Amino acid sequence: MADQPPNHCINCGATGIGNYCSNCGQKLHTQKITWKYAFSDFIDRWLGMDTKYGRTVVGLFKNPDNLITTYLHGNNVKYIGPLGYYVVMTALMLLLLEFLGISMAEFMEASNESMGMTPEQTSEEQKAFQSGVMGWISDHFRLFSGLMIPFTALAGKMYYRKSSYLHHIIRFTYIQAHTIWVTITIIIVYSITGELYSLIMLSTSSVYISWALMKCYPQKYKAWGFVKGLIAWVTGYVIFFLFVAIIMLIGLFIMAYIG
Repeated sequence: MADQPPNHCINCGATGIGNYCSNCGQKLHTQKITWKYAFSDFIDRWLGMDTKYGRTVVGLFKNPDNLITTYLHGNNVKYIGPLGYYVVMTALMLLLLEFLGISMAEFMEASNESMGMTPEQTSEEQKAFQSGVMGWISDHFRLFSGLMIPFTALAGKMYYRKSSYLHHIIRFTYIQAHTIWVTITIIIVYSITGELYSLIMLSTSSVYISWALMKCYPQKYKAWGFVKGLIAWVTGYVIFFLFVAIIMLIGLFIMAYIG
């Protein structure tokens, strides 16, 4: 190391020896950007199991309580933060849909049909309104999905009162973002078979959420902790969709009044 000539950091200009700049952390030995290097860098930074992303994925599968507790205690180096993880996971899902040539609108419509959620329209105005709402949701999926988190966190505050509301939001953001792995799996199956197994997606996500909440909010009896987690999730889900239904009813009323 002592015989190694010093190098100038291309990021901050400091002079140093070794592999990384002691001032900013930039690699001192730069490498020409090639396809091989870009692919290797992507694998190492995002899919590597010893990276923030890799540790976050594995941690949320194995011990979500330990991961979230570590983050809540102020360690923001070991894992991706909840918002960052949510952004990455939704981006992966949207990129997968684009790669497979499936639009979000198509995916949502197929999901509704597979669950029997295609009610008869009573008027052209209602049909146009619902089509507009579904179009807005598909165009702003990240925002719509993210809007559910404050409501599920509110249910968490109702059933688990010891933590602050902000801590509940952090827990539910991590947990809900991680269920996107279930959605990604279902999307791949849908692209191969043409069948969308929405009930399997919903039930699998619900089981994971209930298990994760059981781990994050330990109860005297694990079975009760699991059931309580399911109740909290369903409650938040219902509150959210009641809120959405009220907004839609207000929209229909305004359209009818204007018409």
